[in-house]
Amino acid sequence: MTYHMTHNCCCYCTTQVALPELDGALEPIVFAGRDSNTGKSHSLPDRIESLAKRAINWAVLRKKKNADKKLAITVFSFPPDKGNVGTAAYLNMFGSILRVLKNLKACGYDVGPVPSNEMELIQSVLTQKEAKFNSTDLNIAYKMPVAEYTDLCEYSEALEENWGKPPGQLNSNGQELLVYGKQFGNIFIGVQPTFGYEGDPMRLLFSRSASPHHGFAAYYTFLEKIFKADAVLHFGTHGSLEFMPGKQVGRHSLLDLYQVVVT
Repeated sequence: MTYHMTHNCCCYCTTQVALPELDGALEPIVFAGRDSNTGKSHSLPDRIESLAKRAINWAVLRKKKNADKKLAITVFSFPPDKGNVGTAAYLNMFGSILRVLKNLKACGYDVGPVPSNEMELIQSVLTQKEAKFNSTDLNIAYKMPVAEYTDLCEYSEALEENWGKPPGQLNSNGQELLVYGKQFGNIFIGVQPTFGYEGDPMRLLFSRSASPHHGFAAYYTFLEKIFKADAVLHFGTHGSLEFMPGKQVGRHSLLDLYQVVVT
């Protein structure tokens, strides 16, 4: 798939995104762009590498037994620090997750001991129903040393411009980066970190200069490099990628760190 190198690619969205989706295609990855002056196409090496890795991983996943597959379930929380972990308008979020766990078990996935009810599930992940970030209300699933974080997260240094040296103050105990959640067999239920701007929580979605904090990056680094999730499901109010102008289709380079982190 190729796009013109511009933020306005609406005409291409119809022919190269919307129509293919009707045939079952999903999550397009931009691997080349057309120079508007010369008309020539130029490849994007990092996107080609990403596309190749994705294809290989799909092939491997197809042959992997369900009992060996690892699935991460990310619980959304917004607004942050308001006791809204795992909430969504008129939806029973943890009740839905519990049903997913039971269905996965029926399909042969290793889900470990399944909680008997949603309250037990909530207490396993949050310890308190009205849990808030950076408190004892959240179960700590993993403590990531700074050295491990900087070694595994290839873009950690780029985040220092906005957040300073890791570990920072968010999702951190001052010495380590904290990943909140609970593992059930090969299923990990984690709490997505905040966007990092308490006074302006939507800033990360719209500001071109904003970037995720170290705790946010550490969470998805854990899912990919340590837990090694084969897939990630997000539960909660909604995602956030759809709010970013021009980011609804295709992914940009490593300069667009937020898209890389969450995809």
